[in-house]
Amino acid sequence: MMDSGMRAMVDAVDEARRQLRENALPKARERGRDKVPAADEPVMLGALADLVEVAAELAAALSDRMATHESPPFYNGAGSRLRDQARYLREAEQKVAERLG
Repeated sequence: MMDSGMRAMVDAVDEARRQLRENALPKARERGRDKVPAADEPVMLGALADLVEVAAELAAALSDRMATHESPPFYNGAGSRLRDQARYLREAEQKVAERLG
């Protein structure tokens, strides 16, 4: 049985996934909508970077809490790759913002 702390983490991740699937993703997939205004492009890149950074932080925090010796490297590896992707998004955010002035 999952302890209450772990259940809270799983529920929070599930809720974030649900919110993205129900609210953000349908808007992104709508056909016939106008293009995203240029000024909003770095904002969305930043929002995605925020999301990925939090996922990286969670993976890193969980790596120390795993009971088996096999699991921490999985969490550490995932956290590292997520940090790399967040950094890529931050760089893109900055480049787009600079281009826009």
